[in-house]
Amino acid sequence: MRSTSESLLKDVISNFTDTKHIKGKLAEAVIKAKWEELVGSMIAKNTTKMYISKNNLYLYIESSALRQELHFSKAKIISIVNTEAGFELIDDVIVK
Repeated sequence: MRSTSESLLKDVISNFTDTKHIKGKLAEAVIKAKWEELVGSMIAKNTTKMYISKNNLYLYIESSALRQELHFSKAKIISIVNTEAGFELIDDVIVK
């Protein structure tokens, strides 16, 4: 059984990340760290840059064929990223 101080610490950390608007940045760091695990090695190897801005995930992909394929997989990527984040982190994927 958890003690009250452990539960309170969890609540304090959660409230801090919500109020300081860093929850999204923490989730972005987790997504970047787990990118290969989330999308597979082929996509991860061809991703040269990625970042999240204004609820959009920007992906820079080396392969033009893979870029085209990812345009058709936007909904799946959005689902994967939002599931990993635990909240609706992104609304769209921009592939460049």
